[in-house]
Amino acid sequence: MATSSTFICGVCNSQHITKDAQHWCPECEEGLCPNCLIFHNSSKLLRGHGVISIKNYKQLPQYIRSIRQHCPDHDRKYQHYCPNHGIPCCPFCITTSHSKCNGLQVLEEVVKTSELSGQYEDMKQSLRDIGNNIERIKIDREGNVKSILEQRKKFQSEITMVRQQINSHLDKLEEQAIENLKSTEDKVKHQIKTLLSKLSTSSEEAKELGNIISAMSIYASDLQRFLGRKEIESKVAKSEEYISSLVADGSLQQVTLTCSIDSNISGILSSISSLCTISTETSKTNILLTNEKEKQAQIMTFPPRAQTSIYDIKVELIQTLTIPKYQKNSTCITGCTINPSGKLIFADFTNNKRLVIMNADGTLDGELKLSAPYDVTSIDDRRVAVNQSKQIQIIDLVSKKVENTLHVKNSIASGIAYGNDMLLFYESGKGILMFKLTETNDPITVVNDSNTGNWNFIASFQNNIYRTSNHTVTCYNVSGEKVWEFKDKNVISLPRSVAVDQYSNVYVASTGKRRIVVISPDGLQSRTLISNVDSWGIDIDTERHMLMVTELPSDFVRVYKIS
Repeated sequence: MATSSTFICGVCNSQHITKDAQHWCPECEEGLCPNCLIFHNSSKLLRGHGVISIKNYKQLPQYIRSIRQHCPDHDRKYQHYCPNHGIPCCPFCITTSHSKCNGLQVLEEVVKTSELSGQYEDMKQSLRDIGNNIERIKIDREGNVKSILEQRKKFQSEITMVRQQINSHLDKLEEQAIENLKSTEDKVKHQIKTLLSKLSTSSEEAKELGNIISAMSIYASDLQRFLGRKEIESKVAKSEEYISSLVADGSLQQVTLTCSIDSNISGILSSISSLCTISTETSKTNILLTNEKEKQAQIMTFPPRAQTSIYDIKVELIQTLTIPKYQKNSTCITGCTINPSGKLIFADFTNNKRLVIMNADGTLDGELKLSAPYDVTSIDDRRVAVNQSKQIQIIDLVSKKVENTLHVKNSIASGIAYGNDMLLFYESGKGILMFKLTETNDPITVVNDSNTGNWNFIASFQNNIYRTSNHTVTCYNVSGEKVWEFKDKNVISLPRSVAVDQYSNVYVASTGKRRIVVISPDGLQSRTLISNVDSWGIDIDTERHMLMVTELPSDFVRVYKIS
């Protein structure tokens, strides 16, 4: 019997004694104290039971611990297995519930002959695949969030610019309208002021005539009043005529200002409900999900056609990308890698001194300024290693930050590779060195070489290491022993990047001959695969069967399908 955290000894409990159990017998289905364990292991019938400690037993989930050896309905030990129902049976179960079931099997034999180790290994591999795929998805989704942020900033700037253009245009229209309004007001005011001035003059004349009439009526003689009346009548008539003319010619009409807003403006206000429409679009995912179990099953069921000759290799151009310039400087790609998640990473060495990260569709994912990136290699879905003067930096592609810096002595430009949990790089005058990422020790020398030249590139595949130098391509095993060496200046001159496909064919960028050359796995045969291309950086994605080739001095990157 047990509580949520304590198990008691079943043997002692049957004697009405309570003791904590320190061991568990799955066959007896009860806990055992140290004393009872001694008697248990001494019994001939019980000593073969697989007793485990309570601590280990607690590590099992409850649904596993609840699996019992005895039938809960009949209190008998399970002895058979019914494949029809997929459950164990005790002798009473067979007579009551499984009497018509065919093919009953002895449970002990079924358990022994079941390939549980292989099945559990398949499940563990599936769980590893799930973990890897989740990590790939996380990296992809985090990258998608970042690209959405960049898109939002871009479109926000465009919206603000449209608003500013509209504001500027409306400001001009407003200024013109106000000017027209002021001009019309001034015109009307001028007309009225002119009329008032004339009326003021007429008013003074009328007053003066009134004064004259008053004076004549008092001081003038009868003859003067008689003869002067006609002159005064004429002037009065002219004043009356002038006043009447003001009505006739419309000078006395009431003037009002009117303002009619252009109907197009109303139309804009009613018809345009938003400055823009925001929506989302989906495209094909860049994530390559892995399923090693299925892959192995496919390999077992449908073995791929073995490539018997490098002359069977065909390449087809499927994509051309352009690396964005930095501050108008031309690019100089000396190294590149295809990340397992599909991202393309470039070491831009001479002018820009940066690491360029692009998505599989050719869009820019980000840049990172570095001191002098010679070459770059992928570690996993999220990280790359960049070889620089006197240091190797591990960079997180999501955060765009340096995760770790390994200090080395190399000061001459050279390549870098990753394989078998090891970082490989070339140090002038010393040879090929190896770093284990999980350790902080100094690098160990794999291949001794006193050569002091620069631009020695490295590749690693399975149990071999490949290196280019001068006019030579050399293959070593992991112990540093030379397997083969290819040297033919008519074929390969000034080799740079080296990459290996899934068949161990070796691809080399021969800058002196402006070509991409493929060498057979034994190093005995060679063939020009791509001509008229000046490239320093190449890489192969063995999962997607793609060859990436950078070009100098242009900004172009060409991606080929290998078949």
